[in-house]
Amino acid sequence: MDEIQGLSMARSAVYVLGAFVLLWIAKVAYTGLYRRVNLRQEIFERGNNAVAVSTVGYLLGITIALGGVLGGSSSGWRTDFSDIGLFGLQAIVLMILASFLCEKILLPKFDNTKEVVEDRNLGTAFVEAGTHIANGLILLAIQQGSGGEWWMTLVFWGLAQLALILVALLYEAATPHSIHDELEKGNAAVGLAFGGVLVGMGNILSVAVAGDFIGWKTSLILFFSDAIFGLVVLFLIHKLTDLLLAPGVKLSEQETGDSPKIGAGLLEAFGYIGGSMLVVWVF
Repeated sequence: MDEIQGLSMARSAVYVLGAFVLLWIAKVAYTGLYRRVNLRQEIFERGNNAVAVSTVGYLLGITIALGGVLGGSSSGWRTDFSDIGLFGLQAIVLMILASFLCEKILLPKFDNTKEVVEDRNLGTAFVEAGTHIANGLILLAIQQGSGGEWWMTLVFWGLAQLALILVALLYEAATPHSIHDELEKGNAAVGLAFGGVLVGMGNILSVAVAGDFIGWKTSLILFFSDAIFGLVVLFLIHKLTDLLLAPGVKLSEQETGDSPKIGAGLLEAFGYIGGSMLVVWVF
């Protein structure tokens, strides 16, 4: 029994080491190929907190996604390592692609890299971090449900991106202020709230993409019904957050103006993330 337990612990340690290698590859791909920054210089010499927030959000998203292959029963050393490596590389590519979509579709009016690296814009960094964490939750659920087929991952990940984009557009339309204008001014409170919306919706979408594939028609119906349900829930959460967590206060007004309050953005972000967790646990 002790020998079996020792082998299990040794195997787990090797898998964790492999995961850290993938995290290193992910960091190099993100900072060297996509963002093209010297992470050590930006964080420790320039004190760029925006780069730190965006990069940590990306690495956290990768870590969450890796849970899909690190968890569960073992299929043998060789198969396990193959699965971890292939899915890890796939997750890195999709995360970087999500960064590109964030810049070109979610925030199309300015250059994210310039905002985060040169202007040290925390608001933009919070939105990017929210995008990464949302995608990590989505990839985790897909991997656990689809059995690891790469084409299945791509299809449902793509559908989830469309849902996230729709949520972002609706959130922009529902807010009394322009998210782009506020982020352009470096408004961290607005960016934090927006990032919370993305994480909350990503969490709900993890339910929509979870489960075994049972045919295109049934799986797509379940996905879209869950996604629409998520939109409704997020709208209700927004109202409940104002009503219950900040009675007598309009969070959107506290997040803007001459002195935006980052605490208001944090409270709104908590409403979306916390509410989505309750929904996921119930359903």
